[in-house]
Amino acid sequence: MPLFPPSRTAEQSPAPTPASEGAAARLRAAAPRTAVWVALATIVWFTGKAAEEIGLPAPHLLSAVLWGITAALSGLLPTGMPPRIHTAAQAVVGVVIGTYFDVHALRASGPALLPLLAVTLATLALSLAAGFTFARRSPIDERTAALGMVAGGSAAIVATARDLGADARVVAFMQYVRLTLVVLSTPLLVRFLLAPHSAGFGLLGADEIEVENSLAGYAFLAAAAIAGGVLGVRLRLPAGALLGPVLLAAAVTAAGYGSQPPELARELAFTVIGLEVGLRFTRDTLRTLGRLLPKVLLYSAATTAACGLLAWAVTAFTHITLVDAYLATTPGGINAVLATASASGANVTLVFAVQALRLFLMVLAAPALIRWILRRRTGAYPGPAAPPADRDASQAPAPVPAER
Repeated sequence: MPLFPPSRTAEQSPAPTPASEGAAARLRAAAPRTAVWVALATIVWFTGKAAEEIGLPAPHLLSAVLWGITAALSGLLPTGMPPRIHTAAQAVVGVVIGTYFDVHALRASGPALLPLLAVTLATLALSLAAGFTFARRSPIDERTAALGMVAGGSAAIVATARDLGADARVVAFMQYVRLTLVVLSTPLLVRFLLAPHSAGFGLLGADEIEVENSLAGYAFLAAAAIAGGVLGVRLRLPAGALLGPVLLAAAVTAAGYGSQPPELARELAFTVIGLEVGLRFTRDTLRTLGRLLPKVLLYSAATTAACGLLAWAVTAFTHITLVDAYLATTPGGINAVLATASASGANVTLVFAVQALRLFLMVLAAPALIRWILRRRTGAYPGPAAPPADRDASQAPAPVPAER
């Protein structure tokens, strides 16, 4: 008896079943698209790192949007990001926002915090008023315009746009215009007007807050993202996949048990959100945004100037210096503002406390306020619009019965 059985010949091999043939065909068909996804993600990440070194604001989000637009217009990836991956990215961004809630910094700010908190609330009201006014004077719907003008948390606001039925492409465009304006103007104003005798610093001043890639950071991120996402859905929060992790991460951080999410995870989340937006662009969208640019610049500049006037008003009634008040109340650009505060000798603790509170407030309150305002005016909040890829950015979504 032979030790090994004779090998099968090709004729003796079992015939492939239709099911196995179908699975193999699907794998062969998906392989090129998977390769494109991997190549695109790699290019986006390295481009984002290069943009970060240059000092561009929101480098990974910007890189992903631009490369996503390129891929969409070239036809390489006609479909958007898989929904589960986008939801996971929302949860990661939510945890990142939540960890900015620093109770110790708030306590250290003392009595100076109260008037600056009032300015932060006024900034929220100003940005929403600017958004609704913008909608009345442009072809953009109110949800999209209001989210686009929210003064802070650009990545989180863009991530919530689709769940709230807004056009994420226009929201991302408006947010980036505002962010770029703040990041470019703040160091120049401080250097040449508010604190001309301070030490020199770069034009963009966009040094990032240092974040370590630790095992504890990954563990906290995973736990807060999953549990917070479930919490947000159970509580039926607007944009629950993002706001649930924001609340949970903030609570754990306030209790002293939080940990900064690793830098790599943050970058990947911003990359996913940027690609999700960029892949929905069309040539018509780009033409529409080009026509909107002057008006978006005007409204963003007006909001920034109004925040500056509020900061000046604070100095008239308190002992807070103008440079501290201005840096604490800029409508966005927290990393650039902190770098500028450090270089100019400003009160970094106060600036961080107010800026972090503004970021937290904008992300948490703005979506809920927009829903409440529209529901009060129409009796029912308009549900999600048609997928942005299927309509021009200039077309307002049609209201549908109430249902992120």
